[in-house]
Amino acid sequence: MGPVARRKMSSRYRSGIEAFAFALMMSWLCWTPVLAVDRCQKPSEPESVQRLQLGSIERHYRMIFPNQYEQSGLQPLVILLHGWGGNENSFFDDQALVQQAKAQGVILVAPRGLGDGAPDFSYNSWSFRGSNSGVGDNGLPICDSQSTPDYRYDSCKEAGIAENSCAWTHCQSPELSDTQFLVELIRVLETEHCVDAERIYLFGGSNGGNLAWDVAVSPELASKVAALASLIGLPHQSSLAKRVNVKLPPALLITGLNDTTDPPGDWDDFSVTTTSNGSDRYFYESASSTIRNWSWASGCSVSEQAITVNAPQPFDCRTYCPGELAEAPAIDCRLDMGHEYQLDKTWPLALDFFLKRVRRPEP
Repeated sequence: MGPVARRKMSSRYRSGIEAFAFALMMSWLCWTPVLAVDRCQKPSEPESVQRLQLGSIERHYRMIFPNQYEQSGLQPLVILLHGWGGNENSFFDDQALVQQAKAQGVILVAPRGLGDGAPDFSYNSWSFRGSNSGVGDNGLPICDSQSTPDYRYDSCKEAGIAENSCAWTHCQSPELSDTQFLVELIRVLETEHCVDAERIYLFGGSNGGNLAWDVAVSPELASKVAALASLIGLPHQSSLAKRVNVKLPPALLITGLNDTTDPPGDWDDFSVTTTSNGSDRYFYESASSTIRNWSWASGCSVSEQAITVNAPQPFDCRTYCPGELAEAPAIDCRLDMGHEYQLDKTWPLALDFFLKRVRRPEP
């Protein structure tokens, strides 16, 4: 074969390769939107109860999507954790909360805690450090059992998980903690929906806010959450975050100055606080102790006195780590209220706190 023939063959060969590559690229471009749209489809009944089977336990949750969900690409996700005795509708019943999230392009997911077990599935709750055993990290009871009623679930007594009468949350699925459930829920949501993996947030109220602090002992969950907010929920005595090889997400704590169930204590008071609602005497870490320790566990050089940060009225917000509201790793915000949500004030603060934070994967 002569040089001219070889050049012609080479030219035809290159043309064929280029044509194939062009066709492959066009096919990919045409097919990619279909894949993206398909992944972004809502469930056939988007606001109905969804089910997730984990071992022998069926978990439940509801979702609410923003109006432009299918056209907006990856979107932030807020997981809403209800209080003791609540369910997946507890936060969704507040239409202002739902509409604000929709307007900001945020996907809302509200899972349901577990109850007492068959045949009684009531009193849904979240179990966190000490709550279903009745014993804190220090090995001591989490309440004064002499003056606190016995709230133990029958299933906790039967399983032998409750070590004393201070226990007050569920004991179902002991082999899979609630934080592990949240890890699996996030995995499913990322797989099936257009969730921005760098903008996933936790918002818990009361018992749900108690659970939020267990992110510190769940590396898998800590690596998924861009920020958390605990509303009137504190960790039990001795259950503070430790400085370990886990990057903690920024934390916002909102407490009520008149809360007698999860009392915040005074500013810069690091002693344990005690429930004084007339019937219970549970022991909690103070708000100052919780936020100062979270800042320290996040690697900050903390001060002895909280530093005031700019915050919308009527909040008084402080931090133990230098930085503004959008920068500090942990912020303590207090409001003139009792053990209540006041979502018209607290939700906008938490949502703003979330959307200013993006989780960056570790290098």
